[in-house]
Amino acid sequence: MATTKRVGILTGGGDVPGLNMCLKSLVYRLIDLGYEPIGVRKGWDGLIQYHPSDPTTYTDHFIELTKNMVRPIDRTPGSFLHSSRVDPRFVPVQQVPEFMRDKTQETQDLTDHLTDVVNRLGYIGLIVIGDDDTLHYAGHVHKQGVPIIAIPKTIHNNIPGTDYTLGFSTGMSRGVAFIHELRALAGSREQTVVVETFAAKSGYSTLLMALLAGVDRVIIPEVEYDPDLLAYVLTLDKRQTPANYAVLMACDGATPTKEKTDKYASLLALDSARQLSQETDRPKRTPRAALTSVLSGERLVGSGMIAAQLLAHITGEEVFLQPLTYLLRTGSPDGQDLLGAANFALTAARLLHERKFGRMTAFVQNRMWTDVDLDFAMEGRKMANIDAWYDKEDYKPRLELIWSAENGN
Repeated sequence: MATTKRVGILTGGGDVPGLNMCLKSLVYRLIDLGYEPIGVRKGWDGLIQYHPSDPTTYTDHFIELTKNMVRPIDRTPGSFLHSSRVDPRFVPVQQVPEFMRDKTQETQDLTDHLTDVVNRLGYIGLIVIGDDDTLHYAGHVHKQGVPIIAIPKTIHNNIPGTDYTLGFSTGMSRGVAFIHELRALAGSREQTVVVETFAAKSGYSTLLMALLAGVDRVIIPEVEYDPDLLAYVLTLDKRQTPANYAVLMACDGATPTKEKTDKYASLLALDSARQLSQETDRPKRTPRAALTSVLSGERLVGSGMIAAQLLAHITGEEVFLQPLTYLLRTGSPDGQDLLGAANFALTAARLLHERKFGRMTAFVQNRMWTDVDLDFAMEGRKMANIDAWYDKEDYKPRLELIWSAENGN
């Protein structure tokens, strides 16, 4: 195994624009350096499902990547290797392969199995392209002896240690474009529109999108909102706009204050509770329990729906909701994400060639394209600086979100 040139590559978490461009660039560079890139299908799940004693399971979960194979993949969205959100430390027992399933447990930690698989396959290193949860586990398994190099990708841009993550630029640009398109509809109907974005605990990317799109108000997970005050200021915004409409951005995870939750919970339509209970979020719940979990901030889906219904109840006017989350993950990457994909790929290949493991590629203000310690990814999500970036009394983003404004103070 000492002379192996095999390098594992996997992607985890949600799709982002530029992901396939990053994979293509990485494969090309690794081959030019003399390595044999092996794609792991469906993220960590590909390593979990492989049975070392059963060779027939190999082709279902691994693919030998060539330049000719990946040549056209940068023209399509999604992940060529497919992806998953599984955390190998907490795998539901029904998802554990039969050959190591312990039916007495609800979840199993399969880290030892995963580490054994990587060792048996003889990889020089494992390059992980993932979101905050994926890279958090990558940092954990690196400490267990797996040689890891990480590439940050998420439309949320919420991974500590880097000021940019792959997919963030295109997601933001698409969000701004969709909001401008929705303005025409809102104006013709003379209504308030609630634009729901991102299932995330950090409102940073939503604040930035709101600022660039010029929306009227924005609510985020870090600050509870007062539905009565929000309805009042949006009504003023609507009256002051010649076309008589207003736009609210709601980051999934935003919740009303406890006092107003108690006041309005019984007014929310039961059909919304039923709809929430049918979401793919796990575990399944009763309709009322699903609604309660959103109002409490326990679940990160449905916040825009709740805000729209509260505003409709309070104002007595129709409010329409438009979720954007999945639309932001699709489409062709913009120039920034194409450059980001190429730079991250080249940096990761260099780190592998120099045997510098436990590192994460990054873009850092004043340092440009660089790499940082993977431990940064284990610090949790990068949260919004509320005092500097958000007017929580007025539900508006501040100019200090922009680097040049921040540096000018």
